[in-house]
Amino acid sequence: MTVPRRRGPTAPRGTVGAAPFDPSAHRRGPGFRRDRITALGYTSLAAYAYCLYALAPFLTLLRRDLDFSYLVMSLHSTTFAAGSVLSGLFFTQALRRLGRHRLFWLSVLGTACGVVLLAIGSTVAFTLAATALLGVTGPMLQTSSLALLSVHHSAHRDRALVEANAAASLAAVLAPALIGSLGGTDAGWRAGLTLPVAVFAVLFLLGRGRPLPGRGPAADAVRPGRLPGRFWLRSAALGAAAGIEFGTVFYGAPLLVSRLGLGVSQAASLMTLFAVGILTGRTAGSRLVADQGRAPRLLTGSLLLTAAGLGVLWSSHALVLSCGALLVAGAGVANLFPLSFSHAIAAAPDRSDLAAARNQLVVNSAIMAAPLALGALSDRVGVSAAFAVQAVLIVAALLLVTVDRTGTRGGTGTRGGTGKPGGTGAPGDTGCEVLPVDGSGD
Repeated sequence: MTVPRRRGPTAPRGTVGAAPFDPSAHRRGPGFRRDRITALGYTSLAAYAYCLYALAPFLTLLRRDLDFSYLVMSLHSTTFAAGSVLSGLFFTQALRRLGRHRLFWLSVLGTACGVVLLAIGSTVAFTLAATALLGVTGPMLQTSSLALLSVHHSAHRDRALVEANAAASLAAVLAPALIGSLGGTDAGWRAGLTLPVAVFAVLFLLGRGRPLPGRGPAADAVRPGRLPGRFWLRSAALGAAAGIEFGTVFYGAPLLVSRLGLGVSQAASLMTLFAVGILTGRTAGSRLVADQGRAPRLLTGSLLLTAAGLGVLWSSHALVLSCGALLVAGAGVANLFPLSFSHAIAAAPDRSDLAAARNQLVVNSAIMAAPLALGALSDRVGVSAAFAVQAVLIVAALLLVTVDRTGTRGGTGTRGGTGKPGGTGAPGDTGCEVLPVDGSGD
């Protein structure tokens, strides 16, 4: 049964109503506006993305200098992801106790400290400890930023998250290029981790004394209740997408070394092409996703493009072909995370903080499992054969997305979603109205 959409002051705060889709409602609704909150969210995500994408070439070079195995290299990414899992488990409790403002800035501080400790570490034990700290606070910052943007731009969630990840991609392009290029200089590749610390310091200076929405305890920011089954289906697809992306991030360079016989520093630098592909894909995606109905099809197309790029990368022994494959794979991977993340939240738009935290938990579990599986298999059968894990993840993601689209076409309702028969449930559908749960329109 379709519930008429309620408008006006009598609608309960934070509720979601549903109505048959009316295309003209998009034209009547408020336009997308980038303001201070938007800029803060974009910049913080970019700084964290730099840390995340710097980690893979950093560990590749660290493995060369400290002479440890692929499994120990993967243990760093697993430690990072284990901290991230803890971050996802306790995000909602931290949000209730601290509020958005304090949680955000404590996450900035912790991430900056983790980066500094990682940069000065000279033993495996020390770098593992630094990675664990970064794993807890970095994803907490990412989740805080994504949840803030999701609530602040509820009617344009797809566009805000794709643009935010496009900004993050700029940093992702810079990270491997800078770390790799510093590998042969007097400054050393460790100096590449000073850039995000400087950005975090600037963020603090600019944001000091300007409270974010939900400055106090945010007991009302996380609505109680179960997340719907469709959310978990979409979140599982998000987890597969994260495994695809970070399996490639961490093991793309070792694959290039194995297939092409490149040096470690050269292979780490070439991974910049993967990040360039991601940036290109997200720039294009920010335009394509303006049409809300394209999001599910764009997700399927992105998976197929990723499969083509990684397939060529895995089978190629030619440098030029491998470089092109990295670009194509990056363009395919580009929109998997933001669209899957946003699509999952659309299944429970009235509980976006809780949905964002659970999404992050799934993502970080995938980041922990995929590189660990690749590392363990690489030590046994070689990097090239182990890369088949990526094919398994792509097939799994395609199946999950297909099941979700088939169920939606069949008119399956989604509790907490749009409730629109036959609708996609894509973020921004005008079949639902999402009010900011903190009551702030800043």
